[in-house]
Amino acid sequence: MSLMGGLRTLSGSIAGRLTLWLTTASLLILLAKSALTYWVMAPVLSAQEELYVSARARQIGAHVAASMAGGGKPAFESLLSPDTPGFVRILTADGKVLAEAEGMAEEFPDTGQDIGDHPVMVQGRSGRQYWIAASMRNGDVPVVVQVATVANEFRIMAPWGGRLTLATVLALILSGYAGFRIARHGIRPLQELAETVHAIGSSTLERRIDPARQPIELQPLCRTFNSMLDRLQQSFDQVSQFTDDIAHELRTPLSVMASQIDVTLASERSAPEYREILESTREEISALSDLVQRLLFLSRVENQSVPLHLERLDLGHELALVQEFYEALAAEAGVALDVAPQPVPVQMGGDRILLRRAIGNLAVNAIRHTPAGGHVLLAAEPQGTEVCITVSDSGSGIPAEMLPRLFDRFFRLDRARETGEGHVGLGMAIVKAIAQLHGGRVGVFSRVGEGTTVTLCLPAGKCGPDGLSGSVLPPV
Repeated sequence: MSLMGGLRTLSGSIAGRLTLWLTTASLLILLAKSALTYWVMAPVLSAQEELYVSARARQIGAHVAASMAGGGKPAFESLLSPDTPGFVRILTADGKVLAEAEGMAEEFPDTGQDIGDHPVMVQGRSGRQYWIAASMRNGDVPVVVQVATVANEFRIMAPWGGRLTLATVLALILSGYAGFRIARHGIRPLQELAETVHAIGSSTLERRIDPARQPIELQPLCRTFNSMLDRLQQSFDQVSQFTDDIAHELRTPLSVMASQIDVTLASERSAPEYREILESTREEISALSDLVQRLLFLSRVENQSVPLHLERLDLGHELALVQEFYEALAAEAGVALDVAPQPVPVQMGGDRILLRRAIGNLAVNAIRHTPAGGHVLLAAEPQGTEVCITVSDSGSGIPAEMLPRLFDRFFRLDRARETGEGHVGLGMAIVKAIAQLHGGRVGVFSRVGEGTTVTLCLPAGKCGPDGLSGSVLPPV
């Protein structure tokens, strides 16, 4: 595997990324430490070298002056100790070399007359760095003594350069390995979490992850995942219940048609009898087709695949149209259907067809569950940024334990009676879906024996082209 391929592999995992980041951080820290160490030590060593070479030049200058005052010549072997790497040069005041240490002419061919008593750093021909200082002596014979010593800060620190580089490389390797192991250990809870999630299937949706057993950083993720599992389990339960309900709804008419066909085929029938059986079968097929159409419409609304044709609606006008359309149904049931008066017009933006269908469903349900002599009232009023449409009845009411299921598919208060009348329990589910499609909500308040009030609250701000005409759709 190439280096670039290895880096891509590392960067593809959390442990690899943490290792790269830790190694990079360690490298930067070590470089910064080395630079800081040099920045701190070099001036100190340089100052010590300057003091040393200045003092040495004065000392040697005094020794040379004393030797020459007695008419003798200084012994170079006594001017510098054998273990001191350096040179001495003695010049006259006009720059003539009187004497110099062996090798100094090759290392410093220039006599450097401009060198004073303040030390300066000079590079010799060998490439080595030297501190050079001069001392002027005005005795019988004025002389200048130059002393050059190797810059110790380089001599001291240079041998350590390779060792520090090796130590830095080893430290990076160790920190990278340690970082990788630490990262792998740190992400182990993530791997355990992944294993737990992998073990959860459709038959084990009740399993949950205990956040208390996870690190603090993973606890929000665990709670979020548990919440997702709750929604999934609820969805699975709803799908399972929906499948059972629709199987039950389809089984009855299919069984009726199968029985009628079996009875018909058992013996010869007259033409009127065949016609009667075919008409009965056609009624069952029509009921099945209507059920399928309602389910398709509900599915499209819930999936928001039904486009909203927003327009400005006068709710007083819309409620009056609904009241007029269902007045005959209410009269047949012996129920009074009225619209509450509105002091001021109540307007909103919405899809005219869908809202009429939702209000119609609520009106039909209210009429159906209100005994003869009762009344149903349609009303609309603004509430802040919303417009609330209420359908109230004086019927039998709904038990409190059934209210949470009121908007479920195929839910019916009296399954046996309502199934016989062709009601399959999709009307309230469609009302809820239409409300959510408009960005609204629906609520219900009921007391047994006193009646029920269903409230449809929708945003009032959405509007489109003005227009008030249209027809009322039959309830579903």
